Amino acid sequence: MVICILLPLAAQNNTRITGTVLDKTDNSPIEQASIRILKERDSTYVTGLATDDAGKFLITVNPGKYIVSVSYLGYKESFTNVDASKKSVVMDNILLSADGIMLSEAIVTAKAAEIAIKGDTVEYNADSYKVQPSAVVEDLLKKMPGAEVDSEGKITVNGKEIKKILVDGKEFFSDDPKVASKNLPAAMVDKLQVLDRKSDMAQMTGFDDGDDETVINLTIKKNMKQGLYGSTTSGLGSDDRYGVSGIANYMHNDSQFTLMGGSNNTNNEGFTDNAGNSFRGFRPSGINFGGGNGIIKSTSGGFNFSITPSDKLKWGGNTRAGRTENDVITSKHVERFTPNNPKGNLFQNTNNKGENKSDNYGVDFRFEWTPDSLTKIIFSPNLQYGKNRTSNVSEFISSYEDVNDSINWGNSTYFSEGETRSANARLEISRKLGKKGRVVSLSLSGGFNDLDNDIDSWSKKATREDLKPDSISIIDIHTKQKNNGHNWRAYLSYVEPIGRNNFIQFNYSFRKNYSVADQNTFRNDGSGNYTIIDSTATKNLKNDFINQEIGINFKSVRAKYNYTIGVMLQPSRMNNWIITPKESAEISNNVLNYAPVAQFNYLWDKRHNLRIDYSGSTTQPTTTQLSSVRDESDPLNISYGNPNLKPTFSNRFRMRYQKFNPEKASAIMVFGGFNFASNDIVSRTTTLSGGRQERTFDNINGNWSTNLRLIMNRPLKNKKFSINSMSFVSYARNNAYIDTLRNTANNLNLAESLGLQYRSDLVDFGLRGNIRYTTTNNSLGNLQDRTVYNYGGTFNTTLYLPYNFVVDTDLNYSANAGTTQGFELNEWLWNASVSKQVFKAKNGTLKLSIYDILHQKTNISQSFSTESTSESRTNVLESYFMFSFIYRFQIFKGGAKMSDMGNDSGPRFGPPGGGGRPPRPL
Repeated sequence: MVICILLPLAAQNNTRITGTVLDKTDNSPIEQASIRILKERDSTYVTGLATDDAGKFLITVNPGKYIVSVSYLGYKESFTNVDASKKSVVMDNILLSADGIMLSEAIVTAKAAEIAIKGDTVEYNADSYKVQPSAVVEDLLKKMPGAEVDSEGKITVNGKEIKKILVDGKEFFSDDPKVASKNLPAAMVDKLQVLDRKSDMAQMTGFDDGDDETVINLTIKKNMKQGLYGSTTSGLGSDDRYGVSGIANYMHNDSQFTLMGGSNNTNNEGFTDNAGNSFRGFRPSGINFGGGNGIIKSTSGGFNFSITPSDKLKWGGNTRAGRTENDVITSKHVERFTPNNPKGNLFQNTNNKGENKSDNYGVDFRFEWTPDSLTKIIFSPNLQYGKNRTSNVSEFISSYEDVNDSINWGNSTYFSEGETRSANARLEISRKLGKKGRVVSLSLSGGFNDLDNDIDSWSKKATREDLKPDSISIIDIHTKQKNNGHNWRAYLSYVEPIGRNNFIQFNYSFRKNYSVADQNTFRNDGSGNYTIIDSTATKNLKNDFINQEIGINFKSVRAKYNYTIGVMLQPSRMNNWIITPKESAEISNNVLNYAPVAQFNYLWDKRHNLRIDYSGSTTQPTTTQLSSVRDESDPLNISYGNPNLKPTFSNRFRMRYQKFNPEKASAIMVFGGFNFASNDIVSRTTTLSGGRQERTFDNINGNWSTNLRLIMNRPLKNKKFSINSMSFVSYARNNAYIDTLRNTANNLNLAESLGLQYRSDLVDFGLRGNIRYTTTNNSLGNLQDRTVYNYGGTFNTTLYLPYNFVVDTDLNYSANAGTTQGFELNEWLWNASVSKQVFKAKNGTLKLSIYDILHQKTNISQSFSTESTSESRTNVLESYFMFSFIYRFQIFKGGAKMSDMGNDSGPRFGPPGGGGRPPRPL
């Protein structure tokens, strides 16, 4: 008891020393300045910390006399005597003077922290990751620990997909991060910040609404924020390769204007093909357009702006247009599990050749108005239009594992041409009501979408069964597909403060979705006309869905932690109508769902935190999954739904731990997750004679997954070197039904990536190795388990030679083991370039680039599921060289030099690191 009494008394006797560290020349705060507390008597070290982003510090010591030492690279160290006999000591502003000697040394030896953690934000220092000349933001991302860019240009950082890229906190081409990643010069970026940004409504209410998104914010170098800068690039290469582009960016105070455009045939898409994605579900299986597959020719242009005419009004938007043309040749091998068949599993080999053309147009606007300190209004409308044309020729052959003979084979042609349109708008209003924390908010949103698609399809398929003659089916059809729908939603929230830093929220929403999918299919009548209704493929589906949400949430905020708990009731009504020439059906479903939520945050300090999240949600089966109407348009693959399906309830746990040590410039981040579902909706496949399959849906329990990701980064004792690593482990248990039997697939994934970087005035290089181990074990003993290894490494270097010559080279090795014969990977991908700056201002660059010098590039992909495994090989952009000229221009108010833009900042044009009726021409 005595100890319990004395401990609080001792704590009360401690003295708090506070102060602010500023630059003497302009009084700007100095972040991460080192604060050391020394005993006045003998200068022994007592404690220490670093200043925050406002240059402030607070440190607690026992009463006594001390020396406060303040130091920061490039500044003279400051010493101040402090008498800490009082309860609190507030120091005068500490002004640091620049140290000329230290500054000159810093040019050679100093190295800023590669990664810093500031609350929920992970900040990467762009200058710490050396990129090749003519680099864009995507090249910068590929060098950052924890960041990945796949063949489609999709960006993930620490396992989370990036939905938007902001520039100085302002939206840049809305929801298409590829525009920024593939067009903005890396040389303009000072810091790259990754954060989970709350929705506009969540920022208004202070309560998370589940609509947060992971975004990247690019902060621009200070001297480039007042003026005009840009670049133009033109290049010609072997094999008729070409690339031209231009970008101009004007910034004045808080306003930004960007104009960009370009055209190339080197697989460098500068935008997302939304039109192509809209028609993806109508195409035949076996071929994938986009994603770096095949040869891509693209042309795009756009204008983005953000204007802040006053403190009360901000508005901006963008308009964009693009065309993409994609030629793809794919070979695919699929092994389908058939546990009840004594002939073994079913093998299918498919060859596809296709062309895809898409036109995309879009307009987005955003208006933000704060008429007074209590009110905020946001209005965001957008329009999109797209056209798509696809042509495809394919052939396939299937056989059983233990039988050396085919069971079905065939070939087909496909052509489609369509248009898609959509419009959406959202209005959000928030008003503070007197008492601090009391807020009422309203959101109204709605939109419509429309799609028309004409399809010509021809196929000839043969089936061989035991003791029966071969059966041959020919399908020659024309399909008119018309989909349309509309939706609207109203949301109301009220937040009331309760006691000290406690808040309670009541919210209600009403949402209505209505959609129609009308498919009319006609067979060839023998005279070249399509007049006979195909009753197996013609159908009309209507869906009318109404959902309400009634929620209550409680939030408590404390100095070191905060938490939120809540629950939401979701009564819903769904009506579906299915009409075919043979039958019709109506399905109605009234369900009461619930969705709990919980969140806990603990903050040791601004750079050291822990976050744990839980959310539960219910997902209704789709109209297709519920419809019992059989789709027999493909006699080898028949499908139908299950009207007895139950909703799926999903549980999601997330964990994030982050710690940054400013004195050692090191960072550690841990991300984890656990998911499990009740009544998960899965496919149920039955194999019939002749290799034919029937597919329906069913509920199942026991599906769950978990993952853990560890990222570490720190400089070595020699600051020119830094090391980073990413370790990843995931485990998933997935269940499905195969031929009436339940199969459980246990999938284990282990991965490690380790990198070393070196920077100096004469040479930069990076070295990275990686390995991934994937194994799948099936509970059905007669199914083949699979173990696959993927491994490789990357080496890149930049040499700075006399007379303004720069040599870049990167060498990538990729290999696998455990794959099917013909899909092995063992490649060395070597790219290199040499460039020279020209003109007195060094604002021109001549550059010679060679891609895939060793002619070894391949494109092989693999996938595993509870029902099958598949491997595919796609044609690639082959080796070529290109000669380019880059010209950069700038008019900066702040006096930034052309060298601030890097060696050469134009957009790059290299490829990413990664029988029957003839088809109709596009």
